[in-house]
Amino acid sequence: MTIRHRDAFEDVAAALLVAATVLGFAATHERWDVWLIGDSRRWTAGLLTVLAAAVLALAARHIGRTPLVAFAIVALVLAAVSFWTASLTPLSLLAATIVLVWVLAVARDLLHLPRRPLTTQ
Repeated sequence: MTIRHRDAFEDVAAALLVAATVLGFAATHERWDVWLIGDSRRWTAGLLTVLAAAVLALAARHIGRTPLVAFAIVALVLAAVSFWTASLTPLSLLAATIVLVWVLAVARDLLHLPRRPLTTQ
């Protein structure tokens, strides 16, 4: 297995995006009134939609085409419902979808490790 800079960048970027997702949802749920989203569930839905697109783009190489499309459709529907209703339920499901995509990508990488010595570049 070779560790490349691209893989390390994708892992760190995805972890930061997922952390931003969890913090963004928590800020709305707990009414922390933070900058950018304030107390608005629709602004949070917009933020989570952008974060979902970024996480899906980073996870594209890791989870395969069919699951990627399925998660993208689910995220798009949940984002639309979140915008429409301004409810916490679809917003929480959108955040859970983002986290699930990241968990699936990490799990798939862990399960498909080649049996060669580890080298760095």
